[in-house]
Amino acid sequence: MSRWLLGLSVTTVVLSVAFGSAAEAARRHASVDVRGPDTPEIRSSAANPVPHCVTPDRLMAFMRSQNDQLDGKFQTIATDYKRHGDALRIRWDFAFYQMLLETNYLKFRRGDGSPGDVKPKQNNFAGIGATGNGVPGDSYPDVSTGVLAQMQHLVAYSGEMVPNPVAPRTREVQDGVVAQSLRLGRPVKFADLTNRWAADRTYARSIIMVSERFMTGFCNSPEPEPIVSTAPETPRGSALARKAVDAEANATRVALGATALAGAAAAVPSGGSCQVMSASFGGTVTLLIRAETAKGVTLTALDVDGGNENQQAEAYISSHAPGGKVTGRFHNRTEAVNHAYGLCDSGRP
Repeated sequence: MSRWLLGLSVTTVVLSVAFGSAAEAARRHASVDVRGPDTPEIRSSAANPVPHCVTPDRLMAFMRSQNDQLDGKFQTIATDYKRHGDALRIRWDFAFYQMLLETNYLKFRRGDGSPGDVKPKQNNFAGIGATGNGVPGDSYPDVSTGVLAQMQHLVAYSGEMVPNPVAPRTREVQDGVVAQSLRLGRPVKFADLTNRWAADRTYARSIIMVSERFMTGFCNSPEPEPIVSTAPETPRGSALARKAVDAEANATRVALGATALAGAAAAVPSGGSCQVMSASFGGTVTLLIRAETAKGVTLTALDVDGGNENQQAEAYISSHAPGGKVTGRFHNRTEAVNHAYGLCDSGRP
């Protein structure tokens, strides 16, 4: 895959970035010998977990430290890495570091500032199908699908076939990729991507350097606060609720923390309002929090990490919804928002 090649100075921890152009054919026939430092296995397990301190919000804070002009559509991409990574048993933290390496922290630009072959609109985060010399590679309809494509490609490199992969390139090459990985005779590591995923013998070392920058500077920092945004009140809850729920289900999320949802309030018998909000700590479970406000009732769909949901709910209530209570737990934000609109529409939130 066409990628950003990083020249690394261990003493200064400086990443010198340039866009690579190695041919895909070289990747397909390159040796599987590991070069560079050791790395975790691609597949996660009880013995190979994502470190507890690695959270989507901390990863996004790290990304912003390297890219202060991040495209809005990427603001919740770390949550997509966690969600798809957990589902496929992939070390999603290292997949995220790989993405940062491949895209130059989602700048999609060479070291000299010129655009690379892969464009942001492609949602291709690991150069899948990009062969250099201007060949852009695969494109995906949204950010989540692009993340899934990378995760499925990693599954293939781990030595497991992927049923109906979303990436055309994965469908084309996975037979050979899986066979080559199985010849290792052991669990495949991210280091084994060296001279395979990218025809670059420093590939593993580059990913390790990205991970070390995060672990040193961000892994022990306080969890970032969620950003909260409210939607305008309206007496036409039912009609607008359907539109907002459909939009939430189909649109790419555009802000880390919270997304304002259109048409978020419905009249309640008391004469106050019923307002729906969303906020996020970057997790994959959504809690519904009910709080009384001066204007009426506020229902907040709060994305939390399943392992820290009580702590994060308490932190959110303390800072943003005094006196609030958790009234529901949902698999995703859309379900929580849909339920909240139903409560508002009934007049009994």
